[in-house]
Amino acid sequence: MHYLIDGYNVTRRDPATKDLSLEEQRTALEKRLRLGTPSLPGKTTYTIVWDAASGAGATSATAHAHPRSEYTRLPTADDAIVAKARRATERIGVVTSDNELANRCRSAALHGVDIVPSERLFAQAKPAKKRGRKTPMPRDIGIPANANEINRELKELWGIDD
Repeated sequence: MHYLIDGYNVTRRDPATKDLSLEEQRTALEKRLRLGTPSLPGKTTYTIVWDAASGAGATSATAHAHPRSEYTRLPTADDAIVAKARRATERIGVVTSDNELANRCRSAALHGVDIVPSERLFAQAKPAKKRGRKTPMPRDIGIPANANEINRELKELWGIDD
C-alpha cells in the first residue's frame, strides 16, 4: 500500500520534533522514515507531502531533498494529498491527524483509504537486533544531540523526578 504522509501534521504533533525549525522537522521525519515505519503494516511505500504554499520550503526536489518528499504550492498540502487520493488506482493510506483532511480523502479516494493518525506513526518502535540482543528502535533519530540535556535541565527546574 502507498501512504501519503501529511508532513508538517506529523512533525508538529510529535513532541520530539514540534519545536524544531521547519528544515530540522523535515530532516528528522525523513531520517526516521528511512529506518522503517512499524505502524505502516506490510510492504509499503510512501510520499511525504510538505506544504510550501506560504513560501516555507522548496517547490521542487533539490540535491539535498529526500527522494520521497514532495513540496506543493497548491493552496495547501492538504489539497495536494486529496488530489493524489483522487488519482490513486488502488487503496491508499493517509497519515494525518487532521480530521477534515481525512474526511476529504475518504470522499475523494475511489478505491478506499486507510487513515493512520500522525501520533501513531512512531508509537510502536520495532525492536532491532543489535549484537544478538533486541534493543528498541531509537525514537530520537534526527533529534538534536543536546535534546536529552535540555529535558534534564527542565525536569530539574520544574522539580520533576523520574
